[in-house]
Amino acid sequence: MVSPVDELCLVCHERDDGKVKWLKCLKCKLGGHSTCMRMTGLKSNASEVNWVCDPCALVIKSEVHLREEINVMTDGVTLAVEEAVSAQSGQVEKDGMNWAEVVSRCRKRKRTQKNKNLLIIKAKGSKKAVDMKKEVEELLSDVQIMDSKFTNKGNIVINLESEEKRNAAQNKLHEVGNLIASNGKRWDPKIMVCNVARNEDKESLIEEIIVRNNLESIDGVMNKMKIVSERPAAGGTVHYVLKCDPEVRARIHGMNDKLKLKWGVHQVYDHYFPLLCYHCLKFGHKSDSCQCKVKGHAPHCYKCAGQHEGRSCQSDVRKCFNCAASKRQSEHSVSSLSCPIFTSEVNRIRLNTNHGF
Repeated sequence: MVSPVDELCLVCHERDDGKVKWLKCLKCKLGGHSTCMRMTGLKSNASEVNWVCDPCALVIKSEVHLREEINVMTDGVTLAVEEAVSAQSGQVEKDGMNWAEVVSRCRKRKRTQKNKNLLIIKAKGSKKAVDMKKEVEELLSDVQIMDSKFTNKGNIVINLESEEKRNAAQNKLHEVGNLIASNGKRWDPKIMVCNVARNEDKESLIEEIIVRNNLESIDGVMNKMKIVSERPAAGGTVHYVLKCDPEVRARIHGMNDKLKLKWGVHQVYDHYFPLLCYHCLKFGHKSDSCQCKVKGHAPHCYKCAGQHEGRSCQSDVRKCFNCAASKRQSEHSVSSLSCPIFTSEVNRIRLNTNHGF
């Protein structure tokens, strides 16, 4: 079915521009671009396509009756997802995700693997990206470049066949002197150390973690851990969020994700909370640098989606501004785990984090 103009694709989060066929599940009403959801084989002359996503189809009837019902509902339209569903059915049933979320997760995982062999190249002086690309191709004529593209900042990103070839190309470009090459690294992990007593000395907390958990063997470990934030917890304790090196995270993981401190043993969890602007309620920036705030736009409440600051909200109603804008079920707050947009951001951070294990 053709989606409303203000509805977003569950995979790419872009609006329906009418150029690509739009699919919407008849049961859960979720949908997206047919190309984003890898739904090929659709009739090109069909103006509308009736479709049922696989998790919904699994609960409609047993598998024998399911095939008959899908054939009737789709009016003979070929669904080219049989092979992909069989490969992902276990994940779908386990996590209860819709098909678009499964595709999105797979794409992000592949993108993360691909980033290991990327080189980001920029010039020290002012040079056109086209001229820089020619220079790079000449210098790396003996190295096979899988693909390349320009960035918005005028840099070049190239993808190489292996990590060894990437390192060799990086060393060769460094010898030139007027080009800077860096590999596209994933983010350092963040961990939450739970229920730390308030009488623990915050200034010496990192040192105490290192000493009591035998982390001294890691080279330069004091510079590989720092406290990012803290939040109050039950019983007058504090949850500390630490940013650490992947090597440190791997060592803590080997200790069953537990750290010894002065007053006991504390559970450690990975922290994936996305950066959220509490003015416009979009992800990726803080309210201090929000362009909507600079332009004088009214804030939106992260609790009830009203036009006021969330910290002054007195309403008992919970409504997600982001989900309401995309015509989804919105009876939750912006940072609720039941919010599909919030959980999508969490998964993006998780898949782009280098855990070290």
